[in-house]
Amino acid sequence: MADVCLVNAQFPPDTQGGAENYVLRAAHGLDRRGYDVAIITSKPYDGVSSLRPTKETYEGISVWRFYPPNLSHLSNSTGNNVVEKAVWRGIDLANIPAARTVGSVLDRLDPKIVHTNNLFGISTLVGRAVQRRDIRHVHTLHDYGLICPKSNMLRDLTATDDERTVCEDPPMPCRAYAKQRQMTLGTPDIVTAPSQHVIDVHRDHGFFQGVNTQRVRLGIDGVKDDPPPITDSKSVLYVGQHTEAKGLETLFVAAEQLPDVTFHVCGTGPYAERTEEVAAKQENVEYHGFVSEDTLADLRKTAAAGIVPSIWMENSPMTIYESYAVGLPMIGSNIGGIPELIDPGETGYLFEPKDSDGLAQAIQRLFDDNRMAFQRRALEWANEHTMSAHVNRLLDQVYGL
Repeated sequence: MADVCLVNAQFPPDTQGGAENYVLRAAHGLDRRGYDVAIITSKPYDGVSSLRPTKETYEGISVWRFYPPNLSHLSNSTGNNVVEKAVWRGIDLANIPAARTVGSVLDRLDPKIVHTNNLFGISTLVGRAVQRRDIRHVHTLHDYGLICPKSNMLRDLTATDDERTVCEDPPMPCRAYAKQRQMTLGTPDIVTAPSQHVIDVHRDHGFFQGVNTQRVRLGIDGVKDDPPPITDSKSVLYVGQHTEAKGLETLFVAAEQLPDVTFHVCGTGPYAERTEEVAAKQENVEYHGFVSEDTLADLRKTAAAGIVPSIWMENSPMTIYESYAVGLPMIGSNIGGIPELIDPGETGYLFEPKDSDGLAQAIQRLFDDNRMAFQRRALEWANEHTMSAHVNRLLDQVYGL
């Protein structure tokens, strides 16, 4: 019998996204406490045999992998055109063979707790498979994938202007999509999320009425004992994916207003070409692309603040946790779950999304303030939000083990 079974559509080494890394870290945390942990996930198609679940070990954790029958595996895209994508999503929505396969593994493991995470790509029907077995079902929200086909709640094609805006009133196809996800997922015993905001948005869209919900912040390991010394160099740091939703244009305009501040930009993605173009024109914008952990650590030692300029409703950006763990204050957009992590005047500052003037002012304000005090408060915050503390809350308040 397993104590806890974690389910996620994808898992390392096939992919390294936020939900995947969370599942791995949670599994390790539970394993260190002596709990028997297993993970159920998918894998790319590799012949008929890949439809059957096979057990392997990844970093000491038992992992069951199988291919959920569909047009393709999620890691290989969901189709080449609108029709293929629609068919792929329809199959994934109620993928009966996938749900049965997960159910068969659960019958073998007989876990006390099933903790589902991102199910897009393995089917939300998995939720029903869990509940039919009368196992305590915990579901964690990592994004808005149950509500929005794009998972980010941003309008573009249906926006009334040229800018991408948060979708306050989804069009009929999106409402139908959300209703179908709601029906196939069923009713978990408890729903968690790293931010209260993402829970509230789901409730506003009709999800989880009458279900116990809890905000359970993420956890961070490797918190430094002391912050780095204050340097004379004036620089800030962006670390993350390069997409339009991340608000990089706001960052670029703010950089124009602060020519004496160096803006270090790290990461890759579809917007990387635009970042390279800006870096070639603006001397104070340095684009590093993908960087090693050592290089990132060096940049965080010299930067005055990390920047999260997102225009979409982020859940609980891990880059903020990681920055606090080394004593780096944060300046972020006042949107989504970001304001739940930044205490203005204590661990950083907030500015309104797309407000480049506000971002520039916040950066300048931090340089004019007592930066060492900000650094120490960032470390204090990180020490209160370790992975060990996260696992404690899962065990005591969510799993009930």
